[in-house]
Amino acid sequence: MHEQRLFPLRGLALVAMAALAALVGTLAGSASATPPGKNGVVAFTRYAIAVKGGEGRSGAIFTIGVDGKGERQVTRPPAGASDVTPDWSPDGSRIVFGREFDDKPYEIWSVGPDGSNLRRIDPGCPPGIPASQICEEDSPAWSPDGKQIAFGNPYGGLEEIAGDTWIDFFAIAVMDTDGSNRRQLTHPGRHQYEDSEPVWSPDGKRIAFRRWNGTARPRNKQAIFVLDVARGDVRRVTPWNLEAGDHPDWSPDGQRILFRSAASDLFGDVYTVRPDGTGLTQLTRFSSRLEVLSSSFSPDGKSIVLSRTGKGGLPDLFVMRSNGTKLRQLTRTAKWDSHPDWGPAG
Repeated sequence: MHEQRLFPLRGLALVAMAALAALVGTLAGSASATPPGKNGVVAFTRYAIAVKGGEGRSGAIFTIGVDGKGERQVTRPPAGASDVTPDWSPDGSRIVFGREFDDKPYEIWSVGPDGSNLRRIDPGCPPGIPASQICEEDSPAWSPDGKQIAFGNPYGGLEEIAGDTWIDFFAIAVMDTDGSNRRQLTHPGRHQYEDSEPVWSPDGKRIAFRRWNGTARPRNKQAIFVLDVARGDVRRVTPWNLEAGDHPDWSPDGQRILFRSAASDLFGDVYTVRPDGTGLTQLTRFSSRLEVLSSSFSPDGKSIVLSRTGKGGLPDLFVMRSNGTKLRQLTRTAKWDSHPDWGPAG
């Protein structure tokens, strides 16, 4: 789910494979980096159709004030597509998001917060990828200077392994905001691991991301890693047994990384850790009956918005203090609200 894909397919929406394409979709999604500043409104995905314990479908980007007022639908995706994983630009003038299709590779788009000036951002395939193979983009995140976008970049051919369909490579890449100047930052071996859900540090020098192990050991485990953008050094900052994921978010001061433990499917808790891997802190201790999804710091660093089981047993948005106290409900729908990203004041 951009929190974590909960189906065997390792990779993306498969072109010309209708039976597998039906499996493609995002469940409760990803938060992105929160630049420091004054608190604005929250962008999130609302799924018009949601199945408890299954895929959320037909998603669109919405915004809402943290007082629960001013809810607004920003995007209206075409049939067979969902708009997911919104991320605010540092100045609050645009929202970048992933557009996920049932029958073709995912894409990256951006839009004004009022729904105007919708644009597709296409970095193209990595060099040397034949037209017969697949490349797509997901989980976009704006850089703090507003000049680049980091994204997950699955590409290559498809192979059946132990009954599952795998794509060759799943890397972190960056591009300029118009889609030009694509540059790959991580270089996984074929089927070795999936790097996804990137998020920039406030100083723009590092990117946190989720790594899921394929053939690498320990197999089928995931953790949060931090990449030094200039040097290319990569470091794991959470233990494998915590199954950390769901698109990490940096605190606005750059001192903490926010994430969810995915140790039991959608059930887990919210944690923070320092970028060097020390100071692991559990913020919530929710009931095992509650699904806990992605989260985002407020621009002032004092609060966190998260997606968690709410009305009718499906996820709603909640707000709490940055230490995990004073939880209050923000949205109340019978639909699936997720992918929150707390934006700056305009």
